[in-house]
Amino acid sequence: MRDKRKDVEYFSAVIDRDRKRIEKFEARLQNGTVFPNQVPSVMRAIYQIKLGIWLARYSMGDPINELVPLYREMVLDFLADFLPDWYTDSLWLLSIGVLLEIDEDIYKSLANAVKSSGREDWLYDFLIQSRFHGENCVSDQLLFQKPYLALRHVVEKSEDKQTDMYRYLTNTWYQAHKDAGWYDSHKKGFDINTSIYYGYWSFESGAVAKIIKLDDTELKDAPYYPYDLVHYKD
Repeated sequence: MRDKRKDVEYFSAVIDRDRKRIEKFEARLQNGTVFPNQVPSVMRAIYQIKLGIWLARYSMGDPINELVPLYREMVLDFLADFLPDWYTDSLWLLSIGVLLEIDEDIYKSLANAVKSSGREDWLYDFLIQSRFHGENCVSDQLLFQKPYLALRHVVEKSEDKQTDMYRYLTNTWYQAHKDAGWYDSHKKGFDINTSIYYGYWSFESGAVAKIIKLDDTELKDAPYYPYDLVHYKD
């Protein structure tokens, strides 16, 4: 278990439910019971369910190498119906791609889609440029100052990066997401009508730590920090 707020039985039930949901959506697509104008929303739902399964499997402790194929599927589904205003999804996929050191063609497609949106963002650019040096300038803008200004401080100004990253994780990251649909979802039971808990993970902090080669020894048990993802290819 990587996330101990719930147990294996809970995450297994979530994954089983969501796999059945995908099967139902895919069956409707195959038998033609989805109206053409509804296909994009159904495809979007399938992508979001796959993302939830990926998060639940990571939280439950599945081997990372078994999660790589599903990540590739998620990116392809995401790109098939890319929505520029899905900032968190774009950020998570970019960050996880850095952590997995995913294939260049997959990451390039994702990066190109994010950049094509025209939304300038320092964190987007920092992640992308770590894979493709010199291909783009890093924007000075941050689409969301809170919480990511604190993370930028770790990269550009901090004299004690490990301590400041720990503060970002413990004092800033979760608290800044009070408006997110998943906030406090761990307090709810397993109910199809409520926001299901998949785990809380600050993938961007892990990606930044990997990029700047941060000594993260003291972050191993920090909340929300995906330590083993950071060291997946070590």
